[in-house]
Amino acid sequence: MFIGPGAEVYKGQLVGIHQRPGDLLFNVCKKKTAATNVRSHKEQTVVLDIPLDYSLDDCIEYIQEDELVDVTPSSMYMCKNAKLAKKTR
Repeated sequence: MFIGPGAEVYKGQLVGIHQRPGDLLFNVCKKKTAATNVRSHKEQTVVLDIPLDYSLDDCIEYIQEDELVDVTPSSMYMCKNAKLAKKTR
């Protein structure tokens, strides 16, 4: 994960690393829906790792062709380039 719990997120922001190639689209602001499987009635605790703290050089090295690094005086985050993302889909 690139962000911690309670962090402000933006549309198109990269929030973590996916183990398979390609993008995984989801809404990090929505709560996980209850599973309908019989074995899933146990209460499960999700433990998140400490967010990765990337430097500007790390971010530039990590991003793909359709992604950008947004740098402001108070923050830095990686996001999808909306113009290029629409063309590749």
